[in-house]
Parts: sequence; structure tokens; C-alpha cells
Amino acid sequence: MIQEKIASLKEKLRGGVAPAVATPVLADGMTVNTAVLPDLIDFLLDAGVSGLFVGGTTGEGVLLSEAERMRLHETAVTVTNGRVPVLLHTGTNQLQSTLVLCRHAAEIGADAVAVVTPFFYTMHDDSLAAYYHEIAASVPEMPLLLYDIPQLAINGISPALLQRLGAEIPSLAGIKTSRPDAQVVRRLLDVAAEHLVVLAGNESVALGLLGLGADGLISGLSTAVPEPYVALTQAFFAGDMAEAQRQQRLINQLLAQLPNGARIGAIKQILTGRGIPMGTAVPPRPMPDEDVWLKIRPLLDGQ
Repeated sequence: MIQEKIASLKEKLRGGVAPAVATPVLADGMTVNTAVLPDLIDFLLDAGVSGLFVGGTTGEGVLLSEAERMRLHETAVTVTNGRVPVLLHTGTNQLQSTLVLCRHAAEIGADAVAVVTPFFYTMHDDSLAAYYHEIAASVPEMPLLLYDIPQLAINGISPALLQRLGAEIPSLAGIKTSRPDAQVVRRLLDVAAEHLVVLAGNESVALGLLGLGADGLISGLSTAVPEPYVALTQAFFAGDMAEAQRQQRLINQLLAQLPNGARIGAIKQILTGRGIPMGTAVPPRPMPDEDVWLKIRPLLDGQ
């Protein structure tokens, strides 16, 4: 049963982009504005995305309370209603909280959970393996994605660990890697078992990572401007390299407009400019000093 779920997940995600969905919040900056999620999800599905990655880095999941994360997850699964796979990020820095969120994801019918490595304190591969084994044992029929982002989490998924867990955990469905080093991603791809799904998060070299063998993308900016990411993946998997290269250049132009230190705020600002009121970044993360949508829009209109 679990192998069938993993195979179905890979088939649905391969060849597309699953946006890292930004989380709309109310004026207090801490309460999820669930009333906005239907418009946001419909906007993304209408753009042709292949899945949704909810509560990840761009979704500010680790900044929200456990109760708010559950509200976010429940609403996302309900609104999506099976139209595309919903991947819920359930990672925390406390094992018991992670287990609670994973079990909740299974109860509400999510398609997979993605779990970031425990963060702040350095951990060795043996400890990380034990962590993921305990998670998998708690939800044995739930496809599990490893979330690899060591530039933020301190700990990452080494190629040796991915290979080991691929052999040891039946419910391991794959990895979402946001590493900036394409050579490390290449090594992850080299050791990933054929049935695993590998989703790349480095947007500026997305086309190259697809060329190396990544199955698809998970992208933060694509939650606000999905069009070039959908076009890039469609062109690449259709064999139109010239169009894929054109879309990659556009993506890099768009990425250059995001201010350092206010990326999430800028993404929410762009969505608000597109008619989906997202509120602010979760405090104390800042909002941009200028209107990023005004800079982004001409690039999109001119594509």
C-alpha cells in the first residue's frame, strides 16, 4: 500500500512545480487567515502547478504555533480536495511536536509529510537516522519526504544518509533539497533510489538540476509568480530547451528583485498586489521598504 502511494506521488509531482505556499496571516501576524487560502490555492492550481508544499520555509511553518499549523494544514487539504498532492511540512525542533503534526497530517488525508532536520544544534547522521525512523514508525502508511536545507537548519541530509534511509525506511518517498551547492544535489541524485522523488529548491539553477535528474521543483517565489516555473518545467520535460532556458533567465531576473532579509515579506507583498491579501511576514521578520510588485510586474508582463 505504501509503495503504491509513493509511486502515485512521484507520478503526479514529476515534471512540475509544487509551490512553497506562503501563509496568509491576520493583523496580529500570528493567526492564519484561513479565509484567504481558497483564493491562493485556486490561483496556484489555475496556473498549472503539480502540487502544494504547505508550511515550509516560505510558509513560515516553524514560526507558527502547533494549533495554527494544524488549522493551516486542515484548510489546505480541504480546499485542495485532491486536485493535486498536498505535502505538509511537519518538522519542528521537538520530536513529540513533530510526531503530533505528522499524525494529524495522516488523519486529515495529506498526501505526504515533509520533515526538516532538527535545527540549531549539530547532529550526526546516526542521530538523524534515528529521528526519521521514529517519525516513519509513527505514521507507517504516510509517504515521508526528507527536507534538506542545511544553510538554515544547520543539519542536512548527506548523500550517505539518503542512501541509508532509502534502504531502511519503507515509507521514504524522497527528498526536497534546497541546498545552494549543485554538486551536493548531484550527489544526492546519484544515490537516490529510482522509486524516490527528488524535488529541487534552488531556483536560480533549477533548469540545471532538472537536467541532472531532479523530478520537479519546490519553489518559494512560485507561490507568488507561478507562471515561469510552470512554463520552465513544462518546456524542459517536453524537450524544448530554448524555452526552458528563456524561462530560467526570467526567473533569475525575478529573483534579483527580492530584497535581502525580506524575501518572505516581498512574496506576500507580490501576492497582495495580485489581489490576494496575505498580511505581513510573521514578526519580527520585516516587510520590504519598497513595493516589490511594481518591479516584478513589468518583467511578467513582458515575458
